[in-house]
Amino acid sequence: MAVKEDAWRLTQRQREGRAINGVAELLRRTLSVPNIYLEPPVSLISADVLAVDRGGAGDLHAVVIKLLDKGLAPVNLGPRQPTAKEAFISAHRQRERQDIVKDAHHRLMSMPAHFRYLAVSAENSDMFQGELSSFGIYAEDGIGRIGMITIIERGIDSPTAQVTLAPERFRVDPAKLKAIETRLLMKSRPDIEVRI
Repeated sequence: MAVKEDAWRLTQRQREGRAINGVAELLRRTLSVPNIYLEPPVSLISADVLAVDRGGAGDLHAVVIKLLDKGLAPVNLGPRQPTAKEAFISAHRQRERQDIVKDAHHRLMSMPAHFRYLAVSAENSDMFQGELSSFGIYAEDGIGRIGMITIIERGIDSPTAQVTLAPERFRVDPAKLKAIETRLLMKSRPDIEVRI
C-alpha cells in the first residue's frame, strides 16, 4: 500500500514531541532505574525532559530540546557569493539562531539539575555546539558542563538520540532541589518509570 509523502510531514511541535520520546528512551537505557518526566511544570524546572536516576532518589538529568525550524537552518550556497537578499536573510537567520541558543543556554544554566543537556538535530549539531560554546558550556565556578545530545530524525521510524558531549556534574541549590523533590517527585507519578 502506497502512502503519500504529505501524510508524513510533521509540524514543528510534532517533531519536538517525537524528539522528547527519543531523548526519554536514551535516558531510560543509560540511567539506572530512572523516573522520567516529560515536560515537567515550568514553574519547577524549565526542561523538556527530566530524568531522576535510581528510582527517583538519585541525580537529576534535565534536557532542553531545540530543533530548528527548517526555515532557520543554515543554507549552503556552495562556492558562489550570496546575493544581497540572500545575505540579508542569512544574517537574519543567524540572529534568530543565536537568540534560540542564548535562550537555551539561559534555561540550562539556571535550572536545578545535576546534569544538563542541550538536545539538537544531527544536521545542526555542529552549528549549535559552536554557538553554545560562544556563550560558555561550563559553569562560572567550573563545576558543571552542559552536555549535548544529537537527535537523528529518521522519517517514519522513531528518532534516536545519542550523547555527543558528556555533561559534567553541576552544583545544585539545595532549596531549589527541595522544591522539585516536594512539589514534583513526591506528588506526581513519572511519565516513564522502570518497575523493579
